[in-house]
Formats: sequence, C-alpha cells, structure tokens
Amino acid sequence: MTLNEERASARGRRRARWALHRADPAAESPLESLSRAVAEWAGFAEPELQVWFGAEAGDGDRVDLWWPQLRIAGEADGLLKYDGRFGDPRVAIKKREDRDRRLRAAGARAVLHWGWDDLTDPNSLVRLLGGAGLPVVATPDTAHLHSLAAALRPPRPR
Repeated sequence: MTLNEERASARGRRRARWALHRADPAAESPLESLSRAVAEWAGFAEPELQVWFGAEAGDGDRVDLWWPQLRIAGEADGLLKYDGRFGDPRVAIKKREDRDRRLRAAGARAVLHWGWDDLTDPNSLVRLLGGAGLPVVATPDTAHLHSLAAALRPPRPR
C-alpha cells in the first residue's frame, strides 16, 4: 500500500487503494475477485468466500461466493473446464449439475453460475444476482461498473 501512496502521479491511486483494501487470499482467481467487485459496486451485500457444504471441509462441495442471508451460492466459472481441454465438456456439465443438486440439498436456495462474458457487461451479472433475489443494500457505484466494462471490452479491430 505504501508504494501506491508514494507514486508521483495520483492517477489510478483511488482504484488501486480500493483493490488493496479488499484483497482477499481466499479468492482463487481474478474472475472471483472481479465478481466480488461487481457485486459491491452494484450495491449488493458482501459475500462470504470459499464456503464448504456437506461433510467435513475437504469432503463436501465448496462455493466461490456465498450470501448466507438468502442462501445464494455464486460460482465464477472460467470456460477451461467446458472447452474440451480437460476432457469431454458434457461430463463437466453433468458434474456441475450434480454438484448444484447437492448444494441445493445442503441448503442453497439458488446456485448461480457466470463467466468472463458476464463481467465484460457487468450489468449481466448485476441482473443475475438481482434476479436471484439479492437486494441492493448500498448505493451502486456506476462509475466503477462502467470503468470495469471499458477495461474488459475487447479492442476494436483496426
């Protein structure tokens, strides 16, 4: 944090400060971290990270994000397991469906899945979370949502 504050230019310092103060080693991927950012900037409650369901930790199923007040589980899914690199994507989808059933049986009211495409248009993730019943509990930070969308937007062909 000290390096951020000592930079000669103040440009980007506020955003870096935000990220530094909210960094959490429990997040397992940039997709999870940015998903948490979108949820916060949209005004939703902060989720718990890496919550176990079922048997003892390590024997059950773990979700990326958990909103306990509404029993909503969130999974920030990259596409690697579904693109065929690690086996038949149909098997991966079947495993996901079975896991979602176990999570619901263990108390999750909803299990939501999203990926990078939902962050390039953060409103997609906002609609998904809101549609599952997460209430807005704080004033949305639309400036940060727009800046994330701009940063993740693919470059225009020249």
